[in-house]
Amino acid sequence: AVVSTQSTGALKERGMWNDTLMVYFSDNGGTSDGYNSNLPLRGNKGELYDGGVHTAAFLYSENRDILVRRGRTACYVHIVDWFNTLVNISGGWEEFSNNSGQAPPDSLDSIDQTSYLLMGETDECPRREIMLHIDPVLRVAGYIKEDLKILFGDQSQGMKSKTCDDTIYFPLDDGCVDWDYVELYNITADISETTDLSDQFPEVVAAMKGAIVLYAAEQQPLQCMCPTVDGSYPNSDVPFYLPFDFSDGFITTPLNGTWVPSAYWL
Repeated sequence: AVVSTQSTGALKERGMWNDTLMVYFSDNGGTSDGYNSNLPLRGNKGELYDGGVHTAAFLYSENRDILVRRGRTACYVHIVDWFNTLVNISGGWEEFSNNSGQAPPDSLDSIDQTSYLLMGETDECPRREIMLHIDPVLRVAGYIKEDLKILFGDQSQGMKSKTCDDTIYFPLDDGCVDWDYVELYNITADISETTDLSDQFPEVVAAMKGAIVLYAAEQQPLQCMCPTVDGSYPNSDVPFYLPFDFSDGFITTPLNGTWVPSAYWL
C-alpha cells in the first residue's frame, strides 16, 4: 500500500496519472504457512489447484479512453497476456521495432487482451485455454480448457518434495509426466475442486492429455542449472544451455551438437 501510494503520488505530481493504466496482479496464491487463506479455492502456492494458480487482479485508470470496460470479468487472463497487451497500448510492435531495433517475435503465447479487457469492444473471451504447467522433475502437468481443468501426476508432492539436480536435464516428451494420476474438474461449477470427473469423461481426459503432449513436444528440455559464468555451458555434464535472453539465445542438442533456436523454457 505504501509503494502504491508513493507511485500514484509521483505520477500525479508529474502530470502523468491521467495517462496511466495501473495493472495489479499476483504471481501465485498464498502459501500454507498459516497466515494465508485461498478459500474457497483449493490448494496453495506451489500447487496446481486453483488456490495456487488462480489469483486476484484489477485494472485502474481514471482515463476512460484507456480503460473503457468497467466491472468484473469471468474470462481467463494469463500473466503472459500482459506482455502483448501492454505492448499494444504503448504503441504496438511497429513502435517497439523502431525503438529497439529488434524484429517482433515470430510467435507468442501472449494474447493481446486490449479489445476485450480494456476497450470492451467485444464480449467474447480472447483466451479459452491455459497450459498451467509441465514439470518433468515432479512429473506433473496442468491444463485448463473452457470450464474444465485437468491435472496429471501426484499432486500431493508439493513444490519441495524433489529438487532439480545440477547436472540433469529433462526432455519434455511423452514420458515427462506421470499419466497414471489424473484429476478432472469443472472449475466453473466446482470452484473448490472437490468432484473429480475423470472417470466419467475418459474421452475428455484423452483429448486434454493429447494437447499437453503436443505442447510439450514443441518445448526445449528443462535444464536444472542456469548459466552463471558466460561460456561455461554446455559441457559434458550439462549438455543444454538455456539462456535468459531468448532473442539471441541458442540451445545445443546432445544428439548431434548442432545449434537450434531456443524458444521456450519451463
